[in-house]
Amino acid sequence: MHLLLRLTFLLASTCLLLPAARADRRADPSKPFEAIVVPTIQYANRDFYDHTAENGAPNFQGVNRLFPGQRLMIVVLAGNFSVDTSGRADVVYDLDIAYPGGKTEKAGRNLTLCTGLVPDVHLMPYARQIASFSTDPGDPTGDYGFTVTARDRTAGTTSRKTVVVRVEPLAEPALPADFQPDRWMASYYQHPAPAEALPALFKFAAGLPKDNADAWPPILGFYEAVLTDNPWLAPVFLERLKSADDTSRTLLLFVLGYAWRHETAAGANLPAPLAEALAKARHNNWPEVDTGELQDPRQLDVLWGRFFATGAFAPIARITSAFALHRSLGALDKFKANPPASGQPTPEMMQELVLKSAQWSLGANARRHPLVRHYAEWILAHPQGDTMANILLATALGQESAPAH
Repeated sequence: MHLLLRLTFLLASTCLLLPAARADRRADPSKPFEAIVVPTIQYANRDFYDHTAENGAPNFQGVNRLFPGQRLMIVVLAGNFSVDTSGRADVVYDLDIAYPGGKTEKAGRNLTLCTGLVPDVHLMPYARQIASFSTDPGDPTGDYGFTVTARDRTAGTTSRKTVVVRVEPLAEPALPADFQPDRWMASYYQHPAPAEALPALFKFAAGLPKDNADAWPPILGFYEAVLTDNPWLAPVFLERLKSADDTSRTLLLFVLGYAWRHETAAGANLPAPLAEALAKARHNNWPEVDTGELQDPRQLDVLWGRFFATGAFAPIARITSAFALHRSLGALDKFKANPPASGQPTPEMMQELVLKSAQWSLGANARRHPLVRHYAEWILAHPQGDTMANILLATALGQESAPAH
């Protein structure tokens, strides 16, 4: 059970292929078969390749430091693999872990790197079975060695690589004087830095108007995703909550209330007054972004915050779902021409606002973030049948029309 708790595997049946150099039976016959090992905390790395076209994925950000309880993904790729006469590859790998002090663990055997038909031998396979590791309470700090032994069973060749990651106690970092929280958040998925999340939150608070509720949805979505991906941070935030002054306590309750709005046990070990305050914060009238049609531009802001925290595909797919609201186009003009007696916006008006906000924000972020553009282009290449929604998405990307299929 200990091993099962420590390691999880993402399974699929075929190779995932990345560009490599041209060759006949191998990428480069003059070079040996090679395993490539990247320890990373970019947990959406699968999305980078499942939902982008060739050459669309960002570079992996490898890490050499980890905190107790933090999850590490061991991404394995292979170069110069062979295929048989029918064009099939058969590459597997073993994973061994060396702990500080000499303990070793056989963490996985015959894990799938690439097995099956390869459409182009010039491509590089990305493992379809990836291990996740985190220390358990009582595990030592120090250097952990992760050794991958990859076997190209078609050619009968082996490649062994070891990467070392140091596990060390968390010490809250001091942010530089010129730290810019907006820029930090927007690039976080490229260079995740969860240890900076708590001090960065106070930097956000210092720069945002206290009475501007519309400024906070991106930050709420961002911290929800960071805390979901990094449950080891929960005690850190809760300890700060216990010692916070009134202003900081209000801020932490606001952010934690949203992030843990579905967690009934959140704050169970807090002193009674704080536990009650957190329970109250959890039941605020939070925007719901995961079900139903989008009805409020603030929902888009929450989704953008999630994307910046993870680089995941799901927030972008959800944002593009707003283009299906095209049936409400014209509602704003109708409202202006004949406003209702209540003066309150109609549901159709709000839907048009969501659609137009999605067009603007998607276009703007696609220009700044290649990954956003690649995800959106993947969606266009896999249409769901709503021609007008596809046209609106293509227009947001600056294309004249959606691609024909």
